[in-house]
Amino acid sequence: LTGDVADGEASTSTTEEPPTPTPTKAPSRKAKGGRSSGSAAAADDKALRSQSNSFYNSLFGWLSSESHPLPAPVAALGLLFMLGLMMLYTIHCVGVSADMYSAPSIVLQSHRQDGSFHVFDDFREAYSWLRHNTHPETKVASWWDYGYQTTAMANRTVIVDNNTWNTSHIATVGRAMSSPEAKAWRIYRSIDVEYVFVVFGGMIGYSSDDINKFLWMVRIGGGTYPEIKEQDYIGEGGQYRIDSGASPTMLKSLMYKLSYHDFASAAQRQFGMHGYDRVRNTQIGKTDVPLKYFEEVFTSEHWMMRIYRVRDQPNREAAKPASRSGAKRKAAKA
Repeated sequence: LTGDVADGEASTSTTEEPPTPTPTKAPSRKAKGGRSSGSAAAADDKALRSQSNSFYNSLFGWLSSESHPLPAPVAALGLLFMLGLMMLYTIHCVGVSADMYSAPSIVLQSHRQDGSFHVFDDFREAYSWLRHNTHPETKVASWWDYGYQTTAMANRTVIVDNNTWNTSHIATVGRAMSSPEAKAWRIYRSIDVEYVFVVFGGMIGYSSDDINKFLWMVRIGGGTYPEIKEQDYIGEGGQYRIDSGASPTMLKSLMYKLSYHDFASAAQRQFGMHGYDRVRNTQIGKTDVPLKYFEEVFTSEHWMMRIYRVRDQPNREAAKPASRSGAKRKAAKA
């Protein structure tokens, strides 16, 4: 037994033991995740590049030799066509900008049916008349909208202009325009006004005239002078009117008289409708409009500018229309 044991030990000692396998470390989750995220990012970049390349090819592929290119002459003509369109568009934009922003506002124009233009030069005509037919020291009254134009183009002193900080002067002009003729004459004489002009669009259809602005004159004048009340100028139906439904105060106001003096007969001659206002689209309420304290000295071609001189003394002949018997006696004496 001892020998067997010894022999067994010897055989055991002489026999080589197999090497113990070294355990390999499993890759950490962090490293594995990093590789997976990196491959995903690379895949995303590749997809984006392919998309951008396809987009580029869809737009400009016809110029590239990698796709089906157009013949060189056709491509050149296409480029020239696009450049021509861009140049035409630029010229169009410059023309529209010049017409909208650079055209002077005192010279108006309208389109005719044949495509040509009709020019309304009434403002320049009126300012030129004031410049050449009045004394350099003359004072001119109008609504404040036209103050700077009158100063620059007629070179005359104005009572109010576009610098509207002096509300008392604007209220004075509003009060005069809202008052009856005799009272307005006294107001203008007190501030040494020699000429008054109004902008009137009833003959030609110019809607930005003083009749359409008149309620603002009433409101501004009434804000300083309590005797001017807006309600007195509102006609039938609670509306601002100049026709047969206009209020008596409106029909007696200086603005109405300066706008519609001798208008009814002129409208009859112009388009066959007695006293028809083309802006308000109605016949005026009072067609016989004589003047006693103001004298018409200039009316422009299209009746847009009407200039009146403030008389030194009232015109007594205009106070009452001559009777038929009086007219006959004058004719007999002549």
